[in-house]
Amino acid sequence: MVNLYCRHKEKNRCLCDSCKQLIEYAHHKLEHCKFGNSKSSCRKCVIHCYEPKMRDKIREVMRYSGPRMIFFHPIMALKHIWVERN
Repeated sequence: MVNLYCRHKEKNRCLCDSCKQLIEYAHHKLEHCKFGNSKSSCRKCVIHCYEPKMRDKIREVMRYSGPRMIFFHPIMALKHIWVERN
């Protein structure tokens, strides 16, 4: 979703430094999540471990990329919807 955002919204051919940092930050937070693989998504989590600045950035990325995922990555979009519903 970050790749889609960076390419289409920011008009970059490859990931910019801020988007790379966002991906690294998200991976770091997921690796150190106290709930591990048992939680469904960060959006539904009771503990918000993202810093406010990064939470705002990821929210912006998701708002842009989410509706467009069905056109660019339909299988991933359907899997994401399935996981969110369960």
